[in-house]
Amino acid sequence: MSASDEKYASNVEAKFLAALRHHLAGWRAKVAADFSSENHGKELKELQGDSLYPKFAFDRPEYVLVRLMGRMSISIGRRLGEIYDKIPRFVAAARFNIPEETVAPMMENLELDIGLRFAQVSLPDAQHIKEIILKFAGKPAIGDGIGIEIRYNFNPNDSARLRKDCDMAGYLNDARLFPIYLVFSAISPRNEAIARLTRAGWSFIVGEKASQFSNELFGINLGDILEQERIRTEIDREVSGLFDDMFSSAAFTEVLKIRGERNT
Repeated sequence: MSASDEKYASNVEAKFLAALRHHLAGWRAKVAADFSSENHGKELKELQGDSLYPKFAFDRPEYVLVRLMGRMSISIGRRLGEIYDKIPRFVAAARFNIPEETVAPMMENLELDIGLRFAQVSLPDAQHIKEIILKFAGKPAIGDGIGIEIRYNFNPNDSARLRKDCDMAGYLNDARLFPIYLVFSAISPRNEAIARLTRAGWSFIVGEKASQFSNELFGINLGDILEQERIRTEIDREVSGLFDDMFSSAAFTEVLKIRGERNT
């Protein structure tokens, strides 16, 4: 590996690690705030004072815990999404030597995760992009470049999100950018939604193939960075601490206490 390649890889790793630490700290802070005794009591009081929940017997501490866990799951999903949305933009800008602010263009009123025009990059890089598209999408990149949307998972639960993705496919086709949709989790995709967006013009690359695509296109495999021992150790430590904080929190302690009293 050349000195410039090593510097590029080191910069990507540092930025990725900084984002990872930011979000890990954010999860720990959310648990500390949301699962506190004060917040648990506030949530319970709101349920008990509501006109609907008491009628269905959901004005109880157990349901507060369900609500808090649901919000935590959403927070984890959002922060993972930010990691997989934002870091590849930096990677693309560094790999193809283009300004980072031009990598995520606005298409009408929607922001594209990554947009690369062949005219922006060198001739060898343009050929490289075309070869990667043909290899993974199974069709030649006819047009002026590539437009990439990135999801760590794909489980759209509202029609508005699907409409936006359909609209984006149309905007990319109008701009002569080949639409590629990367989904890194292999267990999440909804086949009917993928079929709809495929008809709209997207080429989906899912699971391990999405990792391979990004690795070959950008020369950096984020999965490999996550597999490095020191980073895995840090992630394991922080996530274990996250769950320790959650299951020893006032919210959990209160529910266990109440259920124990009921069973005696």
